[in-house]
Amino acid sequence: MEILENRPSTIHTDESLAQKEPLKFFARAMRGGFSFWGIQFVSAWVAFQVLTTLSWVAHLKTKLGNSSLADNWGELLTARDVWEIMENARLKDSILGFWTVAIGAVAMLWILWSGWKLQVKPVELKAGFLPWLIAIPTAILVGYLPLWMLHSFLWNTFAYLENLGIQFLGWINLFAAPLLRMSFASALLLQWWLCRIDLAHHMPKSPREWLIHLRDSFFRLWAHPVQWGNIVLFGVAIRSGLAFFVLLLAWNWGGQMISRVWTIFLMQVAVSVINAWIIGWMLRLTALYWKHDKEVRSEMRSLESSMRRKTG
Repeated sequence: MEILENRPSTIHTDESLAQKEPLKFFARAMRGGFSFWGIQFVSAWVAFQVLTTLSWVAHLKTKLGNSSLADNWGELLTARDVWEIMENARLKDSILGFWTVAIGAVAMLWILWSGWKLQVKPVELKAGFLPWLIAIPTAILVGYLPLWMLHSFLWNTFAYLENLGIQFLGWINLFAAPLLRMSFASALLLQWWLCRIDLAHHMPKSPREWLIHLRDSFFRLWAHPVQWGNIVLFGVAIRSGLAFFVLLLAWNWGGQMISRVWTIFLMQVAVSVINAWIIGWMLRLTALYWKHDKEVRSEMRSLESSMRRKTG
């Protein structure tokens, strides 16, 4: 009994080094959503969603100044109306306008940089540009093929169910298809986040180190496919659902009353804040999960090296 009580702590008995699933960091990842970089990320997302919309509306109003539709805001457009906008207002020559593109590009760069800073903050790493950049092809190399295979399998499954002729299954496929595409993109981003934070911690300098990085990054995602899948799927469903709700409400209300326009505008701002916070939460969760997984894998490699020295 005394021997058991005094035996040294190992990775199997040390609770801090036990394997943990991503959702174990659910609550911890909530902290920091409105820190300095959290506010930066939310502000950048709101700027991208709202300012580009306002800029495009201003551009559209300028183009429609010579059109018969200039005084008909809020009315349902017909195919003939759309043709008149594109032809008589010459919108086809400049669909978005210079300022819409410029504001969108600046806001996107702001999103990418503040999101990177937000991710590394909980684990106290440096947000370097090189790890951020190199992780893009690395994530594609590691994650694209298995994610594409899973996407294809699910896509064909839903298509088969739709072709059975059962109306209920057809409705399921109608909503599942766009969610599946968005989830594929979101999961690939998640793989990128896991790769770049690992590269920020240590940039591999040999083929062996690169293989370790690729293997670890792959298993950090695929060791818990159900939990990561739920995080990605529910995140996509909530974000797209909120955005679609505002769009549907704006479509039904129209813009004939200024109070409705302001209500829709404020709702779009609120949805943008919520969606940005959810993405920021996922960034912090991946960082906390990566840190713990890195500690566990480092300890396991240390024990393996120690055993090899003793037996060799």
